Amino acid sequence: MRQILPILLLIIGSSINTFSQQKDINNINLLEDTKPSPLDWDMSLTLKSQNVFRGLLPSAAPAMASQLGVKYKNWVAAMYGGVGLDGVYQETDFIFGYYTPRFNVRFEYYYNFTQGITDIPIPSGIFDFNRQTTRGFLDFIISVQLDKKGRWNLTSSTLVFGRDTYIETIEQEGEEITRRGDQRYTQYLQLEYNWYWGKNKLKAHIGGSFSLTDPSGSQFYGSKAGLNDVGLAVIRKVQLNDNITLPLKIGMITNPLHQTSYLNVAIDIFQITKW
Repeated sequence: MRQILPILLLIIGSSINTFSQQKDINNINLLEDTKPSPLDWDMSLTLKSQNVFRGLLPSAAPAMASQLGVKYKNWVAAMYGGVGLDGVYQETDFIFGYYTPRFNVRFEYYYNFTQGITDIPIPSGIFDFNRQTTRGFLDFIISVQLDKKGRWNLTSSTLVFGRDTYIETIEQEGEEITRRGDQRYTQYLQLEYNWYWGKNKLKAHIGGSFSLTDPSGSQFYGSKAGLNDVGLAVIRKVQLNDNITLPLKIGMITNPLHQTSYLNVAIDIFQITKW
């Protein structure tokens, strides 16, 4: 059962792959309506050499990621599914927010089924909202485009619920056990700059994090405050023929807090959008 949601998204996406490749989906709306509709939708399927999340590595193996979203006027609801090709990494996320071209605010609920990724050995269910047993966490995100050309972007992320907690050790019946304590409310800030030329983009970003309850203490991304996500990526639209373009992204991500670096390659197998 725990694999159903991410795999379902992949099946849905794959079933319309042929249709999606009929246009350059990154520049042209596939459904060209003569009358504007307040209801739009988006779907994508991406192959990654590994899955990197803000300097952390949920999946060291190649992974497939799919996303399905709908937008009514300025309101967005979406679902994300990720599956490692080695069968280890499994993740399902839900997204709900308010979107404008230069500003959006949203909640993202992440649930990771991957064995060993948290202090909870066995997944208790995607809708388990008990802070002591859940593998999920809720992220409150604000993204702002700082200039009209879309070169400067600022993102703020605050983990407001779930497994971002302090771990406490208590004695129970003569044995020491661990339990989750108070929320750390980890704050992550990222500044991004983009260079554009032709169909290509060079993107640089720097991101750091700290705990709002104890700025010098441990937080979700590391044992102390600091930079956890510094990266540089080249995004190029590879033209296969007159009708098919595949966006290719090659990026280097460094995590100074963990002293790790990753080279990541991602290909959008398809993306259908009316946004």
